Amino acid sequence: GRLFTEKNKESLEFVVNPLRENLDVFKKKIEETYLSESKERVVLKQELNRLAQLNARLGEEAENLTNALSGQSQVQGAWGEMILETLLEQSGLTKGVHYYTQLSSGNHDGQKLRPDAVIRLPEGKDVIIDSKVSLTAYRLHCAEPDKTLNARHIKAHVKSVRSHVKELASKNYYDLTDFNSLEYVLMFVPIEGAFSLAVEKSQNLVTDSLADNVVIVTPTTLLLALKTIENIWRYEAQSQNAQEIATKAGMLYDKFVG
Repeated sequence: GRLFTEKNKESLEFVVNPLRENLDVFKKKIEETYLSESKERVVLKQELNRLAQLNARLGEEAENLTNALSGQSQVQGAWGEMILETLLEQSGLTKGVHYYTQLSSGNHDGQKLRPDAVIRLPEGKDVIIDSKVSLTAYRLHCAEPDKTLNARHIKAHVKSVRSHVKELASKNYYDLTDFNSLEYVLMFVPIEGAFSLAVEKSQNLVTDSLADNVVIVTPTTLLLALKTIENIWRYEAQSQNAQEIATKAGMLYDKFVG
């Protein structure tokens, strides 16, 4: 009887022990899953709260943008300058070294001018950028279902862009005494659609602007130009470093020879 009991016990342990181990593993998995789900629920709740806050902020920014686009020219101008400043920051250029904003300078006639941004180039050259926002007529065009009135708004928009080009050309930024500007100036239009519409309806707009030494740029084309300038400065710095290394290596060699 004792032998039979021991054999049964061994048989039961052989069967039950793996089951007990599996149950322990299963219990541990359940506890880990529960803790993981609890953490995920907390993270999900936090993300939902952040999403709600972001949605509210986007709503406020959209409302502010709508007010800016429908507001006075001064408000639109400030918004355009803010977009320009953001692009300059994203370009990799350093403010106060590679570019400056709102610098005042006088021309040979004694007139004081203040371009929105001045981009420094190697060899002492400067590129001047001025933001011109022509959005009142463009906004009316986007919101107008009537074709006749829509065509009128488009015509007013094209006229506004051309008047900005003429106004910018008349400032003769290249005549400023404190800058060594190129013979052309960049006119920044912060909304791609506004520029595309103007070019579509007035195909000579770009060539006419170039004839006035004004190059119209949008956020995409301006950022490409700024990235190119940033690469030029990077190569310039590498060249200067290589030249300095070569100079010091030559001095070191001279010392060894001496």
